[in-house]
Amino acid sequence: MRFCFVWAGLLGLLTLNAVAQPVPDTTYLLPPVTVTATRTPVQAAAAPARLTVLEAATLRRLGADTVADALEAQTGVFIRRYGAGGLASMSLRGTGASQTAVLLDGLRLTDPQLGQLDLALLPSVLLDRAEVMHGPASAVYGSDALGGVLHLRSYRPTGAPAVRAQLAAGAFGDRATSALVAHGVGRWQGAAAAEWRQADGAFSYLNTTTVPARSQRRTNADRQQGTLFGTLAYTAPAHSVRLGAWYSDAERGLPGLATTPATGERQWDRSLRLWGQTRVQAGATAATVKTLVQRSSLRYLHPGLGVDDTGRTWTAALDAEAQRVLGRRWLAGTGLAAGLGTARHPSLQDEARDARLGAFVHGTGQYGPLLLYPALRVDAYWVDGVRRTALSPRLGANLRLGASPLRLKASLGRAFRMPTFNDRFWQPGGDPTLQPERGWMADAGVHGAWPRLQAELGVYAGRVRDQIVWQPTDAGFWAAFNNQRVQLRGLEASLRTERPTPLGVAALALTYTLTDARDRSDPTRRSYNQPLRYVPLEQATVRLGLTRTVGPTQLGADLLPRYVGRRYVTTDGDRRQALDPFVTVDAGAFIAAPFRGGTLTLAVDVDNLADRPYAVIKDYPLPPRHARVRLLFDLSP
Repeated sequence: MRFCFVWAGLLGLLTLNAVAQPVPDTTYLLPPVTVTATRTPVQAAAAPARLTVLEAATLRRLGADTVADALEAQTGVFIRRYGAGGLASMSLRGTGASQTAVLLDGLRLTDPQLGQLDLALLPSVLLDRAEVMHGPASAVYGSDALGGVLHLRSYRPTGAPAVRAQLAAGAFGDRATSALVAHGVGRWQGAAAAEWRQADGAFSYLNTTTVPARSQRRTNADRQQGTLFGTLAYTAPAHSVRLGAWYSDAERGLPGLATTPATGERQWDRSLRLWGQTRVQAGATAATVKTLVQRSSLRYLHPGLGVDDTGRTWTAALDAEAQRVLGRRWLAGTGLAAGLGTARHPSLQDEARDARLGAFVHGTGQYGPLLLYPALRVDAYWVDGVRRTALSPRLGANLRLGASPLRLKASLGRAFRMPTFNDRFWQPGGDPTLQPERGWMADAGVHGAWPRLQAELGVYAGRVRDQIVWQPTDAGFWAAFNNQRVQLRGLEASLRTERPTPLGVAALALTYTLTDARDRSDPTRRSYNQPLRYVPLEQATVRLGLTRTVGPTQLGADLLPRYVGRRYVTTDGDRRQALDPFVTVDAGAFIAAPFRGGTLTLAVDVDNLADRPYAVIKDYPLPPRHARVRLLFDLSP
């Protein structure tokens, strides 16, 4: 019923905008060009699948320090947060963090040992945009893309001088500073960025497990992180080269469950990523080669148990592709992708290694108002001399309905995920014979784009088999098994509009997701046909914004309510142990004025405005109401 009211209001706005007449100061919402869904440039409205795009300007306005903050605020993606400053991973269409491919400029970032990335450690300062593709994408990007793709686009200098700097301070010891400079000379362009963040995380929360319940302060929750980023590019009419480097170093305390005393656990995360790309255009053919080398280490300390272990991983990736125009209707592409990975850890069996090789073909064809997007990929993985293969087909279509602004989207595809090094080699419990997870998904939707409004509604259904789960054994340890089947069904809706009003330009952005993810493994078990753990049935975000220009000064304010539905903690769907739905409201305001050739902005952000106690994961409380002040200087073209 709640969804019916939301969508009725959305349809009302659609109808209103369809008949409204343009006014002189209309704001036109032009869809960005993206290659995440097809490997070829296409507008989000014309893509075969649902795409959500966050631009750098939006990230700065919302005060999103990390990728996790940005996705949580505006995309409808569910972020699993293990407390403030703790692990933050994403769940897309009911799949897990290891079932979503994470890319940087088209190259995979996923850690081969863990199979996921901590989005709380990915700063937004180095990003030009973030794109989320909803739905299977193994036909385009290979392993992990069962639920979708998170594609991070690093900052690309344009050649014109650019300077961005920010200072921020807030509650619980929150301090941050960042800077970015960029410049170009002739065909050369370069940029460098740095960021430092820290917080003590010592907020108060209500411990309801004590009798009586009492207020406690979170301890051992401090964190600090530094990031360095640089890029250099050479651009000629038919040839371009781009190099990039990114170093990150983070340390944080692990406070553990809020119901138990902190044990002094700590974690150190370090990573170095070097990548490059070259592109050559020759007539109707374009060739692109991308490569990435990544070294990471994770040190875990538990003084009480006498544990001080460090895991180290190394990966290298190469992606080569050629695209050519075929006749008047088709743009076709073909390529190869290769990679190597190693991991060392005291609990891994010797040094874990794997190698992969993939070959793919794809195309974009246009027949009047109909766009077709076929793709096919085959991947082979070698682990300890054993080969695993996966075939991933996908077909997508996009149909424009006459002269109207409506487009129909549909796609059907298969996807897979290879087991991680931990799944295969962790001692005890790992199993080198594990099979890849495999699944398929179909989706269909409608997208509408008017001068002042964009809206999209879609549904999907799919299944995953051979999903890997860790379960307790009779021998007293946990082990990995290919024994879970999952059924996925859902609905996704979004709306974005801007309107001039007497007070200024008003903006409204809505997202709503309905996710029904169920265990369909074993009819004899209590978990059969029950919702998966920590997958909310419903989630909704709203952004209400107002921007007013007074002479050379701009003022703005945003209100950001967010609703997250019930999350089941146990596999048997026990509502008595489930986490209740919650609503949080964040707010922000800013004033921006010209300063020394650029813009100086003073912003104030308030999180959890209603001061409601809540947690995304059980016994990992999130902070009460708190404020943050930011001072930004921007000199950009």
